[in-house]
Amino acid sequence: MSFYRDLRVAFYSLLRTQGLAIAVILTLALGIGANAAIFTLVRGVLLKPLVNRDENRLIYIRQSATGTGDANAAFSVPEIQDLRASIKTMSALGEFSTLDFTMIGLGEPRVVQSGVISGNYFEVMGLHPVLGRLIGPQDDWSQSCRRRRSHVSFLLGNHS
Repeated sequence: MSFYRDLRVAFYSLLRTQGLAIAVILTLALGIGANAAIFTLVRGVLLKPLVNRDENRLIYIRQSATGTGDANAAFSVPEIQDLRASIKTMSALGEFSTLDFTMIGLGEPRVVQSGVISGNYFEVMGLHPVLGRLIGPQDDWSQSCRRRRSHVSFLLGNHS
């Protein structure tokens, strides 16, 4: 019974000091709203995995170079072409590779991690932009060099 009496006393004391009551209610509302917004952002960006089309059918092919001790060696362009020609059980093959390079010219040189992808990478992954367009097969090095002089497309990641 004392809990209900304490609650009633607190309610009546807040009625007598309306400025304090408004400050308490606004503080609680802002705190709850900010907490919900931050949790929604964290859940959407960090906790919720990316949704790829047919995610359970995606496979990752890699090779190792035991002579150099590299457990995840990059495929060469001829190897990728051989894979495309010889593997008949896959509906599509999208390539990606990581690449580090040094960026100079804006203060101290920085090592930048980047990724190189094939033109159909996003299509294979089942990812579509909300606005604009993604890199497509027409942007691949071999097709774009025939039409115009251009460079391979890089997706820049974080730098160290």
